[in-house]
Amino acid sequence: MAGYSKGFRIRVAKEAADPEMRGMEKHIADKYGIREHTVRRWRQIYEEYGENALGRNINSLEKKTDREIELEKENEELREELEILKKAAAFLANVGRE
Repeated sequence: MAGYSKGFRIRVAKEAADPEMRGMEKHIADKYGIREHTVRRWRQIYEEYGENALGRNINSLEKKTDREIELEKENEELREELEILKKAAAFLANVGRE
């Protein structure tokens, strides 16, 4: 993404993300003198990560470390356990009243 200012990338990405401009990547690319693929990539980054991501190295955004993957899995398991415990607590509260 070097060579283009963050503001320029944001402007192009927002224009490409506009629902009225869907499928118009070629037109946008021609308008700004860049490749159509670049327009699509910037739009995807903008929609997935927000405009601040257009000022960073996208490779660092897409790659997760093994530790991050492990923590995300553990987090999901803990969320599931919490839901089970909430249901059990509600059930036991109702049993005590009967």
